[in-house]
Amino acid sequence: MTRKNRFIIAALIACSVFFGVAPSLISKNNEPAKAKIIVRGLGLIGDRSTRLSLQSLWGDRLGATLNSDQIEDATLFITSNLAQTGFQHPVVELNAVLADGTKKKFVIDPNAELPVPMGLQVRSARFEVDKGRRSYLEDVSINGLHVISEKQARDLFFSDVALFEGKAARAYSQGRLNRSADALSSDLRQRGYADATVKVVHVDINEHTGAVKVQVEVNEGALWKLRSLRTDVRGVDLPELEPLRQRQGILWSSFRTQDLTEEIRRAYFKKGYADVLIRIELKPEPAVNGIRLLDVVAHIQSGSVVKIGEVKFVGEKRARPSLLKKRSELKSGEPLNPIDTEQARYRLSRLGVFESVDLKYEPTTGAVRDPIFVLDESRRIETNLLMGYGSYEKLRGGVEILQKDLFGLAHQSRLELIQSFKSSKADYTYTVPEIFGESVDGSLRLFGLRREEVAFLREEYGATITLKKKLSGLGAEGTLGYTYQSLLNPENDLYTSSIDQREVTVGSIDVGLTKEARDNPLRPERGYHLFFQAELAAHELGSDVNYQRVELGGDYHTSWGRGRWIHAGLSHGFVTTLGSGDQNLPPDRRFFPGGDDSIRGYAEGQASPRGPDGRFIGAKSYVLADLEVEQALTKNWTLVGFTDALGVTGKLSSYPFDSEMVSVGLGIRYYTLIGPVRFEYGQNVKRRTGDPIGAFHLSIGFPF
Repeated sequence: MTRKNRFIIAALIACSVFFGVAPSLISKNNEPAKAKIIVRGLGLIGDRSTRLSLQSLWGDRLGATLNSDQIEDATLFITSNLAQTGFQHPVVELNAVLADGTKKKFVIDPNAELPVPMGLQVRSARFEVDKGRRSYLEDVSINGLHVISEKQARDLFFSDVALFEGKAARAYSQGRLNRSADALSSDLRQRGYADATVKVVHVDINEHTGAVKVQVEVNEGALWKLRSLRTDVRGVDLPELEPLRQRQGILWSSFRTQDLTEEIRRAYFKKGYADVLIRIELKPEPAVNGIRLLDVVAHIQSGSVVKIGEVKFVGEKRARPSLLKKRSELKSGEPLNPIDTEQARYRLSRLGVFESVDLKYEPTTGAVRDPIFVLDESRRIETNLLMGYGSYEKLRGGVEILQKDLFGLAHQSRLELIQSFKSSKADYTYTVPEIFGESVDGSLRLFGLRREEVAFLREEYGATITLKKKLSGLGAEGTLGYTYQSLLNPENDLYTSSIDQREVTVGSIDVGLTKEARDNPLRPERGYHLFFQAELAAHELGSDVNYQRVELGGDYHTSWGRGRWIHAGLSHGFVTTLGSGDQNLPPDRRFFPGGDDSIRGYAEGQASPRGPDGRFIGAKSYVLADLEVEQALTKNWTLVGFTDALGVTGKLSSYPFDSEMVSVGLGIRYYTLIGPVRFEYGQNVKRRTGDPIGAFHLSIGFPF
């Protein structure tokens, strides 16, 4: 790492300390004295989070002393949270310093009915918590179940899917047990067994070990089927109701009742009947051979048509009224459709400049009503500190500055400054939401990057104009942009260094398409993700060189048994130089695979093709396949076995590849709110001469 980089990192750390500590010191000097609260016995993180939760619970009511009611509230908060994690008999010892300086000690045990003394005024409260023995669910026996397997039902009680189910994962509490029973009952009713009941008939708690055995009785009842559906309308009968009356033979549940109510309500809302009242009456027949036929009557009071009066906005300070009216898309005199006004509220919130957007009507009754949007504008400037770690770049940190609602038009800007041991990056993006209609956003991005690659120094400086549109028909997001940039490689140790141009100006059209269908991008367990990205540089676009660079691929995720998942990824990239020679292709437009998000038996860039002298060339084409099996160990820890296969070539005449590499390995992951922390080792079972045997990786984020 250069001296310059060390200086930048030191400056970032200094800024972090100043902006993080100085405001808190200033605020502390201005705040009145507050009662001191200390929590012990819940672990380092638990102690701190409980203390902060208590302070948040009291808010402005936290003064210089705590009274008896607040002490009791704190004790109840601590013991209730412990009960949810299986500790049914905790004891809290309060070491208190009273307002007059007297020190007192109290033992507070809600289960033993040891109350908090009345009349206390405590300026310092130290809660010493003895959690006691944890109660855990050892066994659940279920009788009377036929519709689903007992294993499926038991999974609702043993919700954790870890390989090693410790007592914490199976913690017992009456609340958790009741929720599990309700979940089983809901599952049966959703399948059409509307009379299904689930009762916990016996709970056996071993007070010495904490083991809990539960007996559950299930009465599934008969299967409900719709025989007829009719409507009883007072007021206006709509032709849209006729298809509903033709329904019969479908399984019925409370969810069907809710869906029918919503379907009717939407039909009337669309016509402006904002006060429509709907009541669903169920008339089941006695069960015959396990089937219970059902007649359904929808009682409807349509009310009168309501019109939109004046559309009003309250609370706006910077946002322009013309912008708000345009985004609401509501017009005076049109029928009042509550669904449309709710969508207008959603469109306003999507602008990203309001903390909240509420909706009310004035008057609340009558033939004409004014929709009033109550706006709470968010802070105009936000500053966030950024931290991360990767096997190649090591520690990286930076700052992000967001500006919102620029010029009162909901425009936004984002400045990002990031420094690592290998790179320096500056990025400024100015975004205009909904520039062409509701679904098209526009942005201008200015960027600069200096990064030490495996065999050359990459520098990029330029600007990009981009349009982004949601493609609802495909369930995807598309981008179209133009980039003008300068690409430099002032230090170059590639095999092609003798012919590589040290500086190239590039103008290109950029096309992107992304479809996100994963259940959770940070911790995917089911679903898939597809992407396509093309960069087309040409002389006609202001470029010194012509090239066409394309990357596409996807990943798929599914469960395999209980607490086990399969992840598969496939990606392909290639670059051509139609209209120019290969010698004009900038080095950083080739591909340099290898690393924690590529083939994991190699460090960053080391899986690239090599020249006759062993120096790296950069791939013109690659194909990468990844396969993982992930097994949960505990709630947040998982074990991963993986295989990565890579094919590369340095010349398109050998497309798609002329060299293959395969890595297999194991890894441990710990899942956090920002994604998994991964420690992995990849062993190269198929490698080239001069390649490493394997590589260790420590990084944050999912690999593909």
